[in-house]
Amino acid sequence: MRKTVLFLSLALMSGMSATARSLSPAEALGRVTNQPALRSSRASAQTPVMTVGTADAPSLYVFNRPEGGWMIVAADDVAAPVIGYSDSGAIDPANLPENMKGWLDDCSRQILAASADGAGPYLASETPDREEIAPMVKTTWDQGAPYNRLCPTVSGRATYTGCVATAMAQVMKFFNWPAQAGANANFSYKWRGGPADTPTLSADFSNFSFDWNNMLDSYFTAYNSAQSDAVANLMKACGYSVEMGYSPVASAAFNEVVGRALVTYFDYDGGLHNEPRELYTSARWEQMVYENLRDCGPMVYWGSGSVGHCFVCDGYRPDGYFHFNWGWTGNSDGYFLLDALNPSFVGTGGGTGGYNNAQGALFGAKPSDGLRPEPVYTFTCSSFSDLKVQGTYLTIQGIFKNRSPYKVNGNAVYMIYSEDGSKHVATVDDFFTPSSFTDFGPELDQVTLMGSISNSVLGEGTYRIYPGIRVDGKEYVFRTPVSEADYIIYTRTKTGTNQYQNTATVPSVGEKVIENLSTNGDLFVSSQFKVSGTARFTGEAETSLYLLAALLDDEGKVLVTAEGANITFTPEGKPFEFISSWFRTTVKPGDYTFALVYMDDITYEYRIVASCKTTVSPYVYGEYKINSFEVDNPAAVDPAAVHMTATVSGLGGIAQDKLYFEIKDAAGNTVTRLMKDLYVSAGNTVTLNATLSIPDAVAGEAYTANVCYERYSFPGGMKPVYDLPDVPITIGDTSGIPGIGADVNAKVEYFNLRGLRVDAADLVPGIYIRRQGSKVSKVIVK
Repeated sequence: MRKTVLFLSLALMSGMSATARSLSPAEALGRVTNQPALRSSRASAQTPVMTVGTADAPSLYVFNRPEGGWMIVAADDVAAPVIGYSDSGAIDPANLPENMKGWLDDCSRQILAASADGAGPYLASETPDREEIAPMVKTTWDQGAPYNRLCPTVSGRATYTGCVATAMAQVMKFFNWPAQAGANANFSYKWRGGPADTPTLSADFSNFSFDWNNMLDSYFTAYNSAQSDAVANLMKACGYSVEMGYSPVASAAFNEVVGRALVTYFDYDGGLHNEPRELYTSARWEQMVYENLRDCGPMVYWGSGSVGHCFVCDGYRPDGYFHFNWGWTGNSDGYFLLDALNPSFVGTGGGTGGYNNAQGALFGAKPSDGLRPEPVYTFTCSSFSDLKVQGTYLTIQGIFKNRSPYKVNGNAVYMIYSEDGSKHVATVDDFFTPSSFTDFGPELDQVTLMGSISNSVLGEGTYRIYPGIRVDGKEYVFRTPVSEADYIIYTRTKTGTNQYQNTATVPSVGEKVIENLSTNGDLFVSSQFKVSGTARFTGEAETSLYLLAALLDDEGKVLVTAEGANITFTPEGKPFEFISSWFRTTVKPGDYTFALVYMDDITYEYRIVASCKTTVSPYVYGEYKINSFEVDNPAAVDPAAVHMTATVSGLGGIAQDKLYFEIKDAAGNTVTRLMKDLYVSAGNTVTLNATLSIPDAVAGEAYTANVCYERYSFPGGMKPVYDLPDVPITIGDTSGIPGIGADVNAKVEYFNLRGLRVDAADLVPGIYIRRQGSKVSKVIVK
């Protein structure tokens, strides 16, 4: 059977600091060796039968294989190595079908535009082939009225429900579970931050029946008292069950205790467990979150920026974006990358936004099936530091935490293994600090372990020591982030009769390095700025770290900090780029050292990862101009992929805005719209590309396209502003790709516009790629 694949969506990298370059035919073919499915095509002739572009700036090479088949590869490493291929037939440049010519020209334009825009080399996406999960949570709840109607008051002022309670309540509402709270749901606890005349909070929800049917998805408009009571009772039960610290400014509770409350009071599955993201690679974490959404349902998720926030993850899109419900009346709800949880609108208790640090989630939350599985515990330490050896005593400092939903009683242990970690030698529990862990839960930290390793237990040699905890007769290791070792190298050398010299070190598994750090030009007072670079980890794993933007003083110490980003470090080096808000205190114009830093968990001192020189200039109002707007092949556009390009020049300061690419029908109605973030500094020009699809389009129909920005106009609010005239476009004939025969006996497959396979039995209205054998065509499902 013939196999032909055309990659209809060209993958490009943009905005990276590394520089892409043109490739020779041999270099272009060499990149194919990294494509497992195409390694057999490496024997293609070294001379292309066709070059698209120019001699000075080639964009595509077309090769025919002597044994049959062809391959189209990128001639610039800004694009993915392989653009299309077939294991049979040949390409005749003199007799190309018109739509093949158009497709090659379109690919060529994208590559040349990206290269001219200074885009960096293409890095292969590792987004797995996952099915879409539509957003599951229908509620758009918040923390104020009517949700907080039954929350306690302070000096007559209402307090907020708290983000933890709102997230928890929305997940419970999704399941409409339980019908009744447990008989033990009689709450009483000390009110953290409460008024002096109300030292404790109490509420009896024993066997309380939740009125799920009267809870509305939205309380933004009208509701009656029964509907208000229904949601207010749920919010109060959730808040009291996690011992909420209520406040008229922002109420707070520990994220990690939600699971304990769900199991203890609300009959949820006892196998639920908390997981901190830092213990896993980005790819593994994404897969874990996806599998939980698929197998259990929506999940309580949390992260930190200027403050911590708790919210709900409840959906997935096959391009790697997850759907989040932020708990702010639906504001900012939408799709986000897990590395970029930056809602545009921030509601109650949200601080300045950006929840990319200290991420974690509750896994396995679902109604109980009546069984009682063993609790799942997660004990962690961010890193081991300040090791001390005094005689037989080994002291380790670190932030030792129980990240599990449950409080435990246990004892500290050192689990001792052979040097290579293959053989368990001994476990010691002779500890001075702590003598025991009592009611050890997420609310508590232990910063020091001090245990004795007697000479009778351990002889001369080199060993691995894993700090841990013993709970109910079982031993658990304090797990560390993937970039940190979870054991100590301990060496005992005999110096005399029953006398030993003991040493301890923490092995390095790699260092986080940032190369080519740049602020992309001058910084302007009170203006946002762009930071870019390449993050490399010298070890074998992938890891991430939340880094703050900072300016250093003349002694190299942190002077001021600003918003940062969660940076992913990989062994091969991963380009990054983020935009930061201005620094939190006054900064005068002048020359500075810019740095990316993080705060040490133990010493609370800033650690510098990388730095570069920069200049802070006086404030200049950010201005820009849209120079041009073009649509590829406007006389015969493909309705599934209308490619548009706009060039924008910076006229002063740092200009940052949102541009909207639009398509309107003949009556002037907007049929599709796509927003793109603009960031351009004075004297620079950027190119923005957008690809839109037109639903239910018919060949020959006329539309117009344009790009605009929005400005406030009274009356009427925000209105679009168009600097350039509309571009007329006409729908072309996209019935299929001629010249490639169909195998009528082959299986019919459908793909979405990202090339991901979808189930033919469950196609929702839209445009799809249909493939039968080697015949590829576009179809519209209405």
